Amino acid sequence: MKNTYRQLTIKYAFLQSTYWISQCIIYSFAAVFLQYKNFNNTQIGIVLSLSAILSIVLQPAISAFADKSKKKTVRYIILTILLIVFGITVIFNIWNNSFIIIASIFVIINALQITLIPLLNSIALEFLNNGYPFNFGLARGTASIAFAFTSYLLGHAVNRFSPSIILPLFLISYVLLFIAAYIFRVKTPMNTLGGNEDRVIHPPASVLGFFIKYKRFSFLLIGITMVFYSHSLINTFLINIIENAGGDSADMGLSLTIAAALELPMMAAFTLLVKKVKCSTLIKISGFFFFIKSATIWLAPNVMAVHFSQGFQMLSFAMFTPASVYYVNSIINEEDKNKGQAILGAATIGVAGTIANISGGKLLDISGVSDMMMLGTLVALVGFAIILFSTEKSH
Repeated sequence: MKNTYRQLTIKYAFLQSTYWISQCIIYSFAAVFLQYKNFNNTQIGIVLSLSAILSIVLQPAISAFADKSKKKTVRYIILTILLIVFGITVIFNIWNNSFIIIASIFVIINALQITLIPLLNSIALEFLNNGYPFNFGLARGTASIAFAFTSYLLGHAVNRFSPSIILPLFLISYVLLFIAAYIFRVKTPMNTLGGNEDRVIHPPASVLGFFIKYKRFSFLLIGITMVFYSHSLINTFLINIIENAGGDSADMGLSLTIAAALELPMMAAFTLLVKKVKCSTLIKISGFFFFIKSATIWLAPNVMAVHFSQGFQMLSFAMFTPASVYYVNSIINEEDKNKGQAILGAATIGVAGTIANISGGKLLDISGVSDMMMLGTLVALVGFAIILFSTEKSH
C-alpha cells in the first residue's frame, strides 16, 4: 500500500507540475505576449477578464456535470479539455496575426486553463476521500518549483529571443500535461476507490441552491475574492510593476521564481501542519499575508524590494492553496464537493481576476502602478476582515 501512496504522489506531482508549467507560459506571461502583439494595458485587462468571466460560467457547469455523471470521470473530463485546448492552440500558433482572432482564442485557451484548476483538485480528492492519503501538499509544492524554474528560464528566453517563443513552448508543455493526466491512475482494490455503497448520497445542489445551502461559505467567498483581487493585480501586471521599479522581463522571471520557489516548503509541510492547526485558522493567516504582500509591493521603491515582497507568497498563496482545498472538502457535503471546488476556483481566479484585470489595466493607463497597488491593498485589507469573521471551524 505504501508503494501505491508513493506512486500517487509522484504521478500527481507530475500532473500538477506540467499544468503549472503550461499556466506559467500562457497566463503569467500573457501581458508580455499580448504587448508583443500590440495590445495596450486596458486591452490586455479586457482579454484576461473575458477569460475569467468565461471560466466563471464553465467551472460550475462542468463541475455540476462531474457531480451528476456516473459514466464520465473527472479524469476523462480533464483529458477532453486538454485535447480541446491543444487543438485550439495549434490553430492559434499558425493563425495569430488578427487582433480579433488573437483576443478570441486567447480568451478561450485561458478560460479552459482556469477551469482545469478545480478539476485537478477534485481528482486528488477522489483518492484522498477513499483512503489513499498521498501527500497532496508535496505534490502541489513540486509544481511550484516547476513553475519557478519555468518563470526564470522563460523570462531570460523571452529577453534573449522574443515573446514569439511562448506559443510553441506552451504546445510542448501541453503534450507533457496530456501524458501526465493519462497516466494518473492506479490499480486499486475492489470497493476501495469509488466504493462505499452503503453511503447515502443526496442529489447535488444547483448553483443557486449551493449558495443558499452554504450561506456562511458564500459570505467567505466575498472575502476570498477581495484578497485575490490584489493577488490577481500582482500576477497579471507584474511586468508593469517590475518595469515601474526599473526592471525588465528577466527581472519579472526572477520575481516569479522567488514567489514560486517559496511555495514548496509550505506546501510540502502542509500535511504535517494541518494535523496541528485547523484549515480554518490557516485560511485566516493566509488572508492577512495577502494584505501584507500587496502593501509591501505597493510601497516597494525598487526591483529588490519587489523581490523581497514576493517572499510573503509562502504565507499567503502557498498556505491558502492546500488549506482551501482541504477546507472545502471538510465543510461541503459529499454530493456538492466538485461544485464547491469549482465555485472556490471561480471566486479566486474568475471573479477576482475579472475585476482585477479590467480595473488594473484601466488604472495603469490612467494613473500608474502606485495607484493600482494602493487600491489592491485597501481591497485586500477589507477582504481579510471578512475572512476573519466568516470562516467557520473545519473538522
